[in-house]
Amino acid sequence: MRASATTLEAEMTPEETQALDTLLQFSSLTGTHLEIGTAAGGTLKRMVALYPKETRPRFVVVDTMKYFPDQMGIVARNLHSVGVDPSEVDFRVGDSWSEFRKAEAAGEQFDFMLIDASHKLNHVTRDLSWTRMLKVGGYVAMHDYAPKFPGVTQAADRFLARYPNYSREKLAGSLLILKKNAESAAAEVSAGDRFAAEIGNFFQQLGGSVRKRIGSRG
Repeated sequence: MRASATTLEAEMTPEETQALDTLLQFSSLTGTHLEIGTAAGGTLKRMVALYPKETRPRFVVVDTMKYFPDQMGIVARNLHSVGVDPSEVDFRVGDSWSEFRKAEAAGEQFDFMLIDASHKLNHVTRDLSWTRMLKVGGYVAMHDYAPKFPGVTQAADRFLARYPNYSREKLAGSLLILKKNAESAAAEVSAGDRFAAEIGNFFQQLGGSVRKRIGSRG
């Protein structure tokens, strides 16, 4: 089981949590906040608790809740620990892609997004599809943007290259913060982007498997 399931803490460094706190406290984001991948809810409880109850924006969480046993119960206890009723959070139990298609069809919009789920290139690329619903002036934060996680770095770098209306605002530790400065000329993350990510992920996985075999023989 992940350590966070026991400690109930965020899986971020102090530098990363401080950058996230600063962004949310000083950006005047009043629209819906989205978290994709919540683990034990440590970061979620921190974000929710930043806002006074009477002015707190709506929070949506997308997660399969299969990360470790009793994940939903652990997240609920984490929220209770800071005086937040879990029923105040809109939990959507399922995979990111399926939930994205429902949200897009419903015409939802968001002011802020935190992507901190699977590190696979194809999964991160699909998670970035949610930015179609990010309002202009809104932010998307991506955790684990570091050489150790090439799926995250490649997905983020390709996204920035494809959509110049997004700017790289800050990198704190492995927390990358992007801002949407204008509407995109084309809907973010096309079928071609997803197909390329599937191919790229296949070769990343193959390369990782080969390296492990070579290492075990050494």
